[in-house]
Amino acid sequence: MTNSIKSVVSVAILAGVFLQAAQADDFSLGLTTGWSSKLYKQVDENKNNLIFPNVDYEAGPFWFHGLSAGYDFLHTPSDRIAILGYYLPLSFKATDSHSRAMRQLNNRYSTLMTGISYSHESPEMGKFETTLTTDSLDTSNGLYWNNAWSYPVQLGLLSIEPSLGFNWNDRKFNRYYYGINNKESARSGLKKYTPGESITPYVELNMNYMLTDSWNIYGGSRYTILPDDVKNSPMVEKDSLLSFWAGFSYTF
Repeated sequence: MTNSIKSVVSVAILAGVFLQAAQADDFSLGLTTGWSSKLYKQVDENKNNLIFPNVDYEAGPFWFHGLSAGYDFLHTPSDRIAILGYYLPLSFKATDSHSRAMRQLNNRYSTLMTGISYSHESPEMGKFETTLTTDSLDTSNGLYWNNAWSYPVQLGLLSIEPSLGFNWNDRKFNRYYYGINNKESARSGLKKYTPGESITPYVELNMNYMLTDSWNIYGGSRYTILPDDVKNSPMVEKDSLLSFWAGFSYTF
């Protein structure tokens, strides 16, 4: 996908969503906070914390959920096809590391991913969703493909949704976020590292509880097993990641 096409897709998604916001029958506003174990070496735990406003609404084919926005080409009770864009918070700031060698590396930046998704849901089998996206800001120019199966369970006012999934990252994505090039190696003394594509499995649990007709609280956790091409990077701290998030919202 060329740079101009990616830019048009990104702008069209975001502009369309906001133009349609006033037409939404209802929407919710809230606040979400998140924490993750360390990915990069000798970076303080609190550098992985996130807090952001949560906006959730659908207006015809346009929708906005958390950090993603999109447009549905097909939306039936069981199937959904959409183009979408979302914020990918993965990043590395060299000055955040306490390692002298790591401080000599280039920064890695978060980006906007855009692409297409398909989901199928049934009461018997749960929900399957696949999403293929590409970096639209020329940060890594990489591809990111997520596949997940989940099975929602309703227990009165509490909903629980366990899921299993995996991400596929191409070489460009991995080399940007986990690789070390010749110049970085010469500056830092770290070994040059050129990862290939990878598959990253994970297990996740989401919960939502309705306090009233308008107020609800939610939270979740994900455990990720890092593949060899990621965990063998001289930049990476461990072989797995654990993350948590929680928040609240009000539906108007």
